[in-house]
Amino acid sequence: MGPHLCPRRAALLPGGLLFLLMLADPALPTGRPPPVVLACHPEPVVLGTPHFCTHSMKEGEGRGYNASRLPPGRLPGDLGNQLEAKLDKPKVVHYLCSKKTDSYFTLWLNLELLLPVIIDCWIDNIRLVYNRTSRATQFPDGVDVHAPGFGHTFSLEFLDPSKSSVEPVSWGYTRGEDVRGAPYDWRRAPNENGPYFLALREMIEEMHQLYGGPVVLVAHSMGNMYTLYFLQRQPQAWKDKYIRAFVALGAPWGGVAKTFRVLASGDNNRIPVISPLKIREQQRTAVSTSWLLPYNYTWSPEKVFVRTSTTNYTLRDYRQFFQDIGFEDGWLMRQDTEGLVEAMVPPGVPLHCLYGTGVPTPDSFYYESFPDRDPKIYFGDGDGTVNLQSALQCLTWRNHQEHQVSLQELPGSEHIEMLANATTLAYLKFLLLGP
Repeated sequence: MGPHLCPRRAALLPGGLLFLLMLADPALPTGRPPPVVLACHPEPVVLGTPHFCTHSMKEGEGRGYNASRLPPGRLPGDLGNQLEAKLDKPKVVHYLCSKKTDSYFTLWLNLELLLPVIIDCWIDNIRLVYNRTSRATQFPDGVDVHAPGFGHTFSLEFLDPSKSSVEPVSWGYTRGEDVRGAPYDWRRAPNENGPYFLALREMIEEMHQLYGGPVVLVAHSMGNMYTLYFLQRQPQAWKDKYIRAFVALGAPWGGVAKTFRVLASGDNNRIPVISPLKIREQQRTAVSTSWLLPYNYTWSPEKVFVRTSTTNYTLRDYRQFFQDIGFEDGWLMRQDTEGLVEAMVPPGVPLHCLYGTGVPTPDSFYYESFPDRDPKIYFGDGDGTVNLQSALQCLTWRNHQEHQVSLQELPGSEHIEMLANATTLAYLKFLLLGP
C-alpha cells in the first residue's frame, strides 16, 4: 500500500484525465438495473479532465431505474484513466530513480510516486518535451507512455492499482461489453490525438450496430471540449444517425481563469507535501493547460486576469505573459491549440448544458512576487473551477443550430460534486431512461 493521501486531492495534481465510457442499453434481464455510470474527475486546469460516457438506446426507449443502487452522498471512485510507462533512459535526475524497466508500470495514478524526492523521478517521466520545429510534443528520451485498456474500463475504475483510490460501485453493467472505456493521453490537446478520435468514431458506430440505436454523449469538464472538437469534424448526416444527444457537465467552453495561476506559479491543490513550483513543471508541459486559457469569444479583451506591481495581463497579453513567466513554449502551444474548437460552430446535435453556480471561483490574481510565489485570489461566480461566463457559452448556440439547446443551473454545485448532484442524476435519468 502507498501512503494514505486523500485520493481525490492526489488525483487533482498532475494533469487532467480523459476517458470515454460507451454505455449500451441492450435487452436486460428482469430486475437488473440498466447500465449507469457516474464519472468523477480532476479539475480541468490541473489539467482538465475530460470524461465522456455514451449510452446507446433505441428511439423512444426508456427502462426502469433502480435508485437503491446509487450510493448516497458519494461518487463511485476517482475515475479518470491510467497512464503506463516503460523506461530505458540514458540518465536519471536522481539516484533513486529507475533508469530501465522490463515492462510497463503505472505512471498515473500511483500515489507512491508523489512522495518527496521520488516525485522528481515522476515529473521527469511524465513531462512532455515540446519540439519547436514540428510544433508537437514528444516523450523524454528513453520514456514510452501509453494509456492502457482501450475498450475496457479497468484503467478508468482504478487510477491507483494499489487500491488507495476508492473502488467504484457496481451498477449492474458488464465491463467490456455494454460499458467500454476509451482512455488516451490526457496531457495532449486534440490535435495530437488524431488516432484516438478515429477509434472513438469506430466505437460509436460499433455500439450503434450492436444495440440498434444512437448514443448519448455525456462529458464532464474538459471532456466537453474534446467532444465538441470531435463533433465539429463529423458530417451532419453521421451525427444525425449515431448521436442522440450531448450532455455537457461543467463545460469550460470559454477557458478557465484558474489556468493563469497553474502556468505562472503552479497549483498543488493545497497538498502541503508537494511544492507548487515543483508540480508546475509538469503542469506547464501538458499542452492541454495552455489550451484552456480564457478565450476572447467569452471574455472581454479589457479584463485583467493577472496583476503584478508593474504589469497587467489581459487576453491580449498572452505572449508577454509566457515570456515573463519564463515559459515561451507555452505561447507556441497556445497558438497551436487556440483554434481547435471554433467558438460559433455548434455541435450539431441536441445539447444539454448543466453548470454549477454560487461557488467562489478563481477569477483573477494579484502577485506581489511574480511568478514564483502564490498570488492573492479574487473570486467570481461559477462551480469553483469553471467560471460562469465560460459555462454559459452554450447559450450562443441556440440561434446557430436547429437542434435544441437546453440549460440546467445547479445552484451551489461544485465542479466535481455536480456528478453526484441530485438534480444532475434526475436530469440524466430522465434523458437516458425516460419518465
